[in-house]
Amino acid sequence: MPLRRNKFKPGKGICLLAIAAIAGVALIAGQQFHEQPAEASISTSSFFAAHAIDTEGAEQALAQWQGQILVVNFWATWCAPCRTEMPELAALSRQYAGRLTVLGISLDDSDQMRAFSAETPMPYPLLAADVEGMSLSKSLGNSKSVVPHTVIIDSNGRIAGSFLGRISKASLEESLLPLLTVSPISHQ
Repeated sequence: MPLRRNKFKPGKGICLLAIAAIAGVALIAGQQFHEQPAEASISTSSFFAAHAIDTEGAEQALAQWQGQILVVNFWATWCAPCRTEMPELAALSRQYAGRLTVLGISLDDSDQMRAFSAETPMPYPLLAADVEGMSLSKSLGNSKSVVPHTVIIDSNGRIAGSFLGRISKASLEESLLPLLTVSPISHQ
């Protein structure tokens, strides 16, 4: 019986490498870890200067939310961990309505985001930023270029927390509660 030799096929190696890379990104995105940004080097000015498209197709200036406590969630319709965390973000939005604003910034185009929103409505604003969304996410400390990426911005425009990967409501509340607690001012 003659020996059979396996021939190396370059396309097969590239395909395996691509699968391994996708699996690595999915693994990172599926895990939650907290990233502490160096506040001095990260500014929210480019974020507040940007615009995105809402579920009605209208352009919205992100500056309209400046001065509020924000939970900014960068997500995509194709991202399973992003979709998994949305009910917790919705619960957070409902529980703290009037005290903070949750914004969902999609990396999809506006048509994809609107179709998703029609099937899965959220109680917080969903905005499509398309390819600009990842640039905005990077400008707020997403050094790994992964989604989901969630950033807490305080009412003074400073980053109070940054999370890469799937986030829970409880983890967000740990960072948010000190911002939501108002110290009584004594008048003497």
